[in-house]
Amino acid sequence: MRELLRKILPRSAFHAVKTSWRSLRGKVNILLVNAKIKLHLPLKKKRKKIRFEVHVAEHCNLNCKACNNFSSIAEPEFVDVDEFRRDFERLGEIFSHECDQIYLIGGEPLLNPEIITLMGIARRNFTHGTISIFSNGLLLPKMPPEFWEACRNNNIDVHVSAYPVKIDIDTIKAMAEKYGVKFSWSSSRDSFYIEPINLKGNSNGALNFGLCVRANSCIALSHGKMYTCTFVPNIRHFNRKFKQSIEVTPKDYVNIYDDDVTADYILQKMSEPIPACRYCRIRNSDVKEIKWGVTQGKIEEWT
Repeated sequence: MRELLRKILPRSAFHAVKTSWRSLRGKVNILLVNAKIKLHLPLKKKRKKIRFEVHVAEHCNLNCKACNNFSSIAEPEFVDVDEFRRDFERLGEIFSHECDQIYLIGGEPLLNPEIITLMGIARRNFTHGTISIFSNGLLLPKMPPEFWEACRNNNIDVHVSAYPVKIDIDTIKAMAEKYGVKFSWSSSRDSFYIEPINLKGNSNGALNFGLCVRANSCIALSHGKMYTCTFVPNIRHFNRKFKQSIEVTPKDYVNIYDDDVTADYILQKMSEPIPACRYCRIRNSDVKEIKWGVTQGKIEEWT
């Protein structure tokens, strides 16, 4: 329907319809979430299987404006291979080596020179379930045969989240086909919606959690801890860059090395609001549409 309207309506009319629809949908969602809060109903459905993502590189080679992983303002940093191995061994044990989906992401994951080793560790510890490399695609045409062979041998998909930059998709498709690797990509967009940060931390956390599309969907593994969304573990880059002190407490994550941690416990905690939710502004009236571009490193991009 959206693509049909885009074709038949003038640009200004299409934008007006899109804005009105987003506003209406936002108001309805707020009513539904508030009703759940008052009735003490679950705000998110607990997952049956774990899905999570892990940064294998914090920095990126695109440096997008208002990156929601803060990769454009992160200092160069790769995941420690030994820590990655320990965390995956622990989680594989907890979840009986079965997952719904695991994303090896960043930043740009292909910047990590140990990416082949990391893929092998991930698959050995999660023998059942989908594992994907999530890349911006710029480096894929330059990846050696060993990379594609490792993807095939470990049954790891490659997904490109395309941006408005020149990417050699034809070469990537040809390489994936040559080595028998499952490949997918999402079309590039010129603009994006972001949920600004509330530096005062006085938002309605439960409402934010209920409205958030990342909560319990973009679950993050970072340094032996699991978070219901990627905002919380990655906010450290924002704090460092802009000398802020957005607080992350033990109530914002699950330590996977605690003695009493079980799969059911992790899945339950990922489906519940956390204190850090108060730092987001999720309401439609707060959400900002921005043109894609390279960051200027200004705090206003995120606030």
